[in-house]
Amino acid sequence: MRPKRLDIFILKSFLLLFVAAFAICLFVLLMNVLWRYAEDIVGKGLNFSFLAKFFWEFALTLVPQALPLAVLMASLITFGNFGERLELLAMKTAGIPLLRIMRPVMVFSIFLAGVSFYFQNVTVPKAAKNLYSIIYSINEKNPELDIPEGVFYNQIQGFNMYVKHKDFSNGNLYDVTIYDHRKGYENLSVIVADSGYMETTADKQHLYLHLFSGFWFTQETDIESNGKPYRREGFREKHILLEFNSGMKEAPDGLVGSQAMSKNMNEIKLTIDSLSLNQDSIGLGNLDEYRSTALATFRYQKSDSLAYNNMGVLYINADSVYAVSSRNRQVDIKAAMRSRIQTQASDLAIKSTNMYYQDKSIRRHWIEWMKKITNALSVLIFFFIGAPLGAIIRKGGLGVPVIVSVFTFILFYITSVSGEKMYREGEWSIVGCWFSVMVLSPLSVFFTVKANGDSTLFQWDVIIEFFRYWFGTKVNRNIVRKDVVIDDPDRDKCVRSLNDIKRMSVELENSALLNSVPDYRKLFFGSVDSARLTELSDELEVLVSELGNSRDRVELDMLNGFPLLQSHGVQPPFARTWADRMVGIIFPIGLLFELRAWLFTRKLKRQMVKTAQVADNLIEYITNNNK
Repeated sequence: MRPKRLDIFILKSFLLLFVAAFAICLFVLLMNVLWRYAEDIVGKGLNFSFLAKFFWEFALTLVPQALPLAVLMASLITFGNFGERLELLAMKTAGIPLLRIMRPVMVFSIFLAGVSFYFQNVTVPKAAKNLYSIIYSINEKNPELDIPEGVFYNQIQGFNMYVKHKDFSNGNLYDVTIYDHRKGYENLSVIVADSGYMETTADKQHLYLHLFSGFWFTQETDIESNGKPYRREGFREKHILLEFNSGMKEAPDGLVGSQAMSKNMNEIKLTIDSLSLNQDSIGLGNLDEYRSTALATFRYQKSDSLAYNNMGVLYINADSVYAVSSRNRQVDIKAAMRSRIQTQASDLAIKSTNMYYQDKSIRRHWIEWMKKITNALSVLIFFFIGAPLGAIIRKGGLGVPVIVSVFTFILFYITSVSGEKMYREGEWSIVGCWFSVMVLSPLSVFFTVKANGDSTLFQWDVIIEFFRYWFGTKVNRNIVRKDVVIDDPDRDKCVRSLNDIKRMSVELENSALLNSVPDYRKLFFGSVDSARLTELSDELEVLVSELGNSRDRVELDMLNGFPLLQSHGVQPPFARTWADRMVGIIFPIGLLFELRAWLFTRKLKRQMVKTAQVADNLIEYITNNNK
């Protein structure tokens, strides 16, 4: 089946952005690596090929992290561009549902999830082995000789060197002071030279130090020193050969092979089985040892202080033995038992710590095993977050999509690291490895359902309406003069309506509904009598609709002075009785909603005064103009 032109167009638009987003994400992650290892790399004299290999292997291990973020950013920008350019609207107008529009990118995301899983199970372990070996070599490599001026240099093992001045053109050193503590600080030697220079041998295994015009001071600690604290030796020229291995060292195979990241799923499972079997053997051995030491019983001949339990096992009545002992013997018994208990407690603490770290190693392998699955699933989850959000927000470019992508990835990273840490420390079950998936999966379903139903989520008008409804934010009327008016307003009818509005406003201003704290029981478990307030609101809106057909600008300006009455604020917060009762039962939450209702009553009381004033002014203006 050949792909349709629409699928090719959507996939082409996505792929171009995906490649760019993937390169950016991988670059950002690599920069984080550079900052992390900058201190270890600088000053080691590493050549370009070695550094290129280091960053290449690290880049391979970061691909599974960059893929989900790239999919999220690319899908956000792609569908945001479609919405901003009205292409998404044109597709929907043609009868194509959103899920059908998302299908080509969805299929590609499923393919990427499979690639991510294969990459983590095959490529990443090999890259991790090479990477661990490289990092070990970097850490073990001695730094190149780059002696600074005016500070002590301690990178040569057994020596501290101070150089007052250095000629960078030829490497000559001036006013050199060297502290030789290879034989310990009790036999410290100090070398002071007027000048010198140093070089490494061809095999990079030794350092050749050339010093000129100086003294060598050596501390004297033997008997033949005749009370002299040190021995001084002057020299015109002195040459010292020191061991200095500046080459690279390979990491031991055992160190690299023990890392969980350097194993595929089968190897991890075998390691877990081996570690678990070894842990069980150690646990049983510790239990047998504990039974033979801490729980062991002394065997005496049968006497009054000995007895047998129902199982026929001999035990000692310790109180009886202690009671018949002499006072000195009792002191010795206490001291011996205290020492024995402390020894056993220390031994158990050491064994417990060893068991804990062994269990932690097993859990670390399980985390790596689960991560290969969760990272692959995150590609799909991020797609079902990015594509619907782009369709809802309808903003392309790098502004809003980048912000949303960063916050989503931060949420994913925090939940992933937190869940893995809680499981690794043994505080959560293995479900902690799936914590990020459990948090983000409902979000992906929610956004997909909302976008498929053409939701107005994240639109500015909807956000304003939400805050106006729940928090009573002020919204002014904006009635403008109409260019074409079919029927002029019936001003006599409007005056009668204004008189009713004025009268009801005054009544409600002095009513108990707006002059007392809302009744908690009626607000959540009964009913609030706000019919009069609702009636006033409805009549006011009818008047505004009728008088809005006026050609008189003064009337329209005065009409804009009527406030929008938010009568819902004094009523139960939810339309469903069970929800209101549930909130009322949870007293702290119910108290917050009662405070909200009280704030609405205070605002409505002020609106009643404003409504009566505007109604009175309109009545006077209409009456005077109609004479």
